[in-house]
Amino acid sequence: MKGFTLIELMVVMAIFALITGFGALNLVNLQTKSSLAADVNTLVADIKEQQIKTMVGDMGGTASQIEFGVYFESNRYTLFQGTSYSSNPSNFPIDLSDNTTLTTSFPLSQLVFSVNSGEVLNFSAGSNQITVQDTINGDQKIITINRYGAILIN
Repeated sequence: MKGFTLIELMVVMAIFALITGFGALNLVNLQTKSSLAADVNTLVADIKEQQIKTMVGDMGGTASQIEFGVYFESNRYTLFQGTSYSSNPSNFPIDLSDNTTLTTSFPLSQLVFSVNSGEVLNFSAGSNQITVQDTINGDQKIITINRYGAILIN
């Protein structure tokens, strides 16, 4: 007699279902981790861009050199020009991925760079971190910025 019994087929199908289920769970977890990494990388690149614009003397359409900064909200951040954030049509808001949140210890939830030097304006040790968190799995990255604008990601 050739062939498989019903029990053998059911066991093989159960094993296949388990392997497929575990694989699908790992793919979902991988997607959320890559989403968090993408948000962190984009945020760091935007912070560095604002610092460089301040250092090279970008005038942002004004008659003199101005500061550039980043304003942080829970689900997005905004690139702005000037010494402090205010609502302005020239601001550039950037939304984070769904399920990603930001918290910061910077005063007034803003990071501003000094003209020419690129140092953090009104730097305060201990108030220099940004936490980017995935609300689904709890993963987080902490971005620390020192007085000179150097960035460390943990």
